[in-house]
Amino acid sequence: MNYINVLEFIKQNPVCTLATSKNNQPRVRAFLTNIVDDKFYFTTSADKNVGLEILENHKCELCYLSSDFSKMLRVETTLKILDDKTMKQHFIDTRDYLKGFSADDESFILFTLSDSKARFWSLENNMDERNLEVIDF
Repeated sequence: MNYINVLEFIKQNPVCTLATSKNNQPRVRAFLTNIVDDKFYFTTSADKNVGLEILENHKCELCYLSSDFSKMLRVETTLKILDDKTMKQHFIDTRDYLKGFSADDESFILFTLSDSKARFWSLENNMDERNLEVIDF
């Protein structure tokens, strides 16, 4: 398995749960993964609790699940905040839920993944988590 396997799985299952932490309390939300040139992007706002949590602690975990529930992908990662106005504008132009933002809006957070470790598993190997192959990207 490699990054291409991760990329293809996420293309087929773009909605994930993203786990952050605040005061030692886990917080989980659904996020849409945006893929441009085979790179993952996410958006949020510093006006939301999740945005503040991401700004405070860049470490998080993502979990993707196939539509038939047969396969899961977990990604342990460090989020990298991007100040890319061109990419922000791209998402504003292509995502209705971002129409209220401006690429210059300092509360608009664009981020990607860095130093990531992905693991696939299914029901067959669910009890063997420690021995799952790790895909670094």
